[in-house]
Amino acid sequence: MNQINESLRLTFSPKAIWRDMVSLKQATKGLLALMIGAQVLTFSLSADRSGLAWLTLWTGLAAVINLALVDQGKQSNFFWGLLCTAAWLIVAFHSRTFGDVFAQGFAFVMQFFGIRLWARARDGQGELKAKALSKPLALTVFILTIATYLVVLSISKHLHGLQIYLDSAVLPLNIVGQVLMTYGYRSQWLAWILVDVVQVTVWARNISVLDGSYAVSMLVLQIVMLVNALYGAWYWYQKSKN
Repeated sequence: MNQINESLRLTFSPKAIWRDMVSLKQATKGLLALMIGAQVLTFSLSADRSGLAWLTLWTGLAAVINLALVDQGKQSNFFWGLLCTAAWLIVAFHSRTFGDVFAQGFAFVMQFFGIRLWARARDGQGELKAKALSKPLALTVFILTIATYLVVLSISKHLHGLQIYLDSAVLPLNIVGQVLMTYGYRSQWLAWILVDVVQVTVWARNISVLDGSYAVSMLVLQIVMLVNALYGAWYWYQKSKN
């Protein structure tokens, strides 16, 4: 029980959240500032002030803070992850990108597993220790990813989703990324990079399909997430060498 309480304290206490934020490296803080600025600027230039537009802004802000903390393996990333995935579920459902709906629902549930596992695998600096993925496990992950993609594709066709072939890749890649992240594998970043490339393509096309400038905000979010994934991959692989 004491270990569970400690995990929750490291994730949700205002003191722990603030400590994790201020302890970020200068490069991470700079990237976070750029990502937040991109979200706020996109919202400011838009004339859309609907509830969905405000929700998209909040989704973006929570997402980029979460990403910066994940970059450095900080425990309080799960606080922001829960806020982000809950809001993203609503946006994805509204846009009928059902692969994204399933992906964010899965990510929301996995936050709770991550809270427990990350708290037990911290190093002396309060960061998660990154692990390498073995070849047999990597092959298993690849096979399961393809199988999941085919299942989601079938469901998306039945539900008449938008851009089903691209959108159906979001869930399996998110599952892979989320599971690998939860267990501290550095290979997660390959999955996140692929997810972000797919999402940039999907939301770029959604701009001409969906009404409301929230689609533009989501596209900007996906672009900054792609940039962050590249940075996160570099940071985790560099750290594992030291």
